[in-house]
Amino acid sequence: MQIFINKKNNFLLWGSLGLAMIFVFGYFINIVSAVDSVGDNAEEGDVVLYEKYEKFRKWEKYNKYKKYKKYKKKYGFKFASQRHRYRQAYKNYKKYKKQKSKYWYYAKLKKKYKRYKKYRKYVRPYRKYKKYKKYNKKKYSNGKYKNYGTSEYKEGWLRYKNRKHKTQADLGGGNLGPNITVGLFRFSKDDLKGSAFRVKANKDYLIKDIAGKELGRVPASMETRVKYVKGGQLLINGSVSNVIVDREVRFVAVDPNEKEQIFEVVSPGIICYSDNCNTYRGQLKLRYSPESKKIWLINSLPLEQYVWGMGEITGTGDDGYNDVMTTAYRTYGYWKIKYSTKYASEGFKVNATPGNQLYFGYKWENGHKSIKEAAHKTRGKIVMYEDRIAIVPYSSWTDGRTRSWQERWGSDNYPWCQSVKDDYGKHPSKKTKQLEAEGNHMVGLSAHGALRLADKKKWNYEKILKYYLKGITLRDVY
Repeated sequence: MQIFINKKNNFLLWGSLGLAMIFVFGYFINIVSAVDSVGDNAEEGDVVLYEKYEKFRKWEKYNKYKKYKKYKKKYGFKFASQRHRYRQAYKNYKKYKKQKSKYWYYAKLKKKYKRYKKYRKYVRPYRKYKKYKKYNKKKYSNGKYKNYGTSEYKEGWLRYKNRKHKTQADLGGGNLGPNITVGLFRFSKDDLKGSAFRVKANKDYLIKDIAGKELGRVPASMETRVKYVKGGQLLINGSVSNVIVDREVRFVAVDPNEKEQIFEVVSPGIICYSDNCNTYRGQLKLRYSPESKKIWLINSLPLEQYVWGMGEITGTGDDGYNDVMTTAYRTYGYWKIKYSTKYASEGFKVNATPGNQLYFGYKWENGHKSIKEAAHKTRGKIVMYEDRIAIVPYSSWTDGRTRSWQERWGSDNYPWCQSVKDDYGKHPSKKTKQLEAEGNHMVGLSAHGALRLADKKKWNYEKILKYYLKGITLRDVY
């Protein structure tokens, strides 16, 4: 929702002196002219940043195409049949590495394994840059264009684009995007009366109250404890002398620009969908909600770091599939930051459960590096339909076709969700009613379909998304 505010300046001039009226009117005109001048100067400055960042983008595409050519020549295969043989050898040698006594006869495949491993590492990630052949020109090779790739130029580029093209995707943010607040766990008052919430960090951290007042600086690894008292009050101790605060306690990095602050949570009654969800980047806070009478543990962090800890996939699928899912996940998170009010009274935008999106945090991120790699490749990209943020619903399986949003839920307000044929996402044995009973709404993206299109057909993430979602584009929003 965009809100436009018109400010009207009303002048009530008392007295009969025309000179006074001329003076006031002239003063008003000068103010307006000055404001307009500032706006013009800002826009002119952004035009320069936009033009220079465009040069950087072309230089970047030139270099990516050069790398694609270099790696293809060095590590590529001339024929698809040869690549398939080496791929099979790669898989078989991996079996040998896991169970040497059982698969001893695959030991001889080591050279082919290494050869295909280099292909996976150097060629596959750059195949998508084949489309940049048109940038393989000397005019794009100017090394100074590299200097135009900083956040300053990109932010000016985005501002200029957004001014010229009204869009819902206008939150801005640095290289890691705008901040998102995630409801991790919910405690009852009794949960935190009998047992304390406990937290520590990998670096020194600050404890603050709801107003941002600093209550103490805590050395790395020292544990802070929090208990519920009564009337929305929380008792803090362990790292500081007993302090009672109203409703909220925050744990934040000493340096506001610190990107590697990790908090570890040890608490009673935590229900988690993974064994790997007790460490988190960014900031943490415990917040008592007068509306629900519950105490929420909330994680605040940049959107991109939120994507790194996504629990919707394990990252073991093909690269194209991982790229699809990180883009869909980021799009939903971006939409929630801008529009979600469901949890406003609780103090956050999105929860970490299947009801919204599974989010497991830092330990999961660290153990599933392919997710982070996919996030890096798709960084800042979300799905758009014209000027709208296009939420991407997805389910595991279909019965051979997806459903339109209107067919499933009755609204025609999501035109990108149309019914498409889905042979690759069709469940091999289950019928429609059984799939629906298991929660497969079959609207939007088919997860197994995307997985197989990436693996079998070698489609990239953009092609997969544009197959399942009609009329969409991918846009850089930070």
